[in-house]
Amino acid sequence: MNHLSDEQLMVQLVQGSRQAAAVLYDRYQSRVYGYFVRMASDREAARDLTQNTFLRVIRYAATWKDDKTFVYWLFRIARNILVDYYRSARHFSELDDHPEIAAKDNEASLRESEVRESYEMLLDAMNQLPPGYREIIELNRFQGFSYREIAAATDSNENAVKVKTFRAIQKLKEIYEKIMVE
Repeated sequence: MNHLSDEQLMVQLVQGSRQAAAVLYDRYQSRVYGYFVRMASDREAARDLTQNTFLRVIRYAATWKDDKTFVYWLFRIARNILVDYYRSARHFSELDDHPEIAAKDNEASLRESEVRESYEMLLDAMNQLPPGYREIIELNRFQGFSYREIAAATDSNENAVKVKTFRAIQKLKEIYEKIMVE
């Protein structure tokens, strides 16, 4: 079943194949989890949100249209779950107050420590971005979505996404440079 496309697996899922659901989960669990970790800054919440995403995929499989690309539909579900999460817990206002900082590994080499520190500063800078900017960077840079794909997933237009991405990256650079100076 691993040789089937996502869309073929969705057709089988609609017909009740649990194995198709398992294959889709295996293919996309880490990407969806990574999206939630970077967007919610909470690994435990990210696990729950990831699980909820795949439960919705199963529950609403019959609503998927076979002319749609599965991965865009999946991330639209993930985005809606994230919005629900923020609304229910009012996390938008709290995100910048509690950035997660990973512990340094004392046994890591100097280079590994530098890379880890740079990554932590990047995550810290990402956490300081407004949620809309953080989402656009996540989808474009971390998930590899094109501007057109992001526009479709966020009910926007391609030019607006390009402008928002540019502004988000500029803001991220500004925040990152401030963190580097501190």
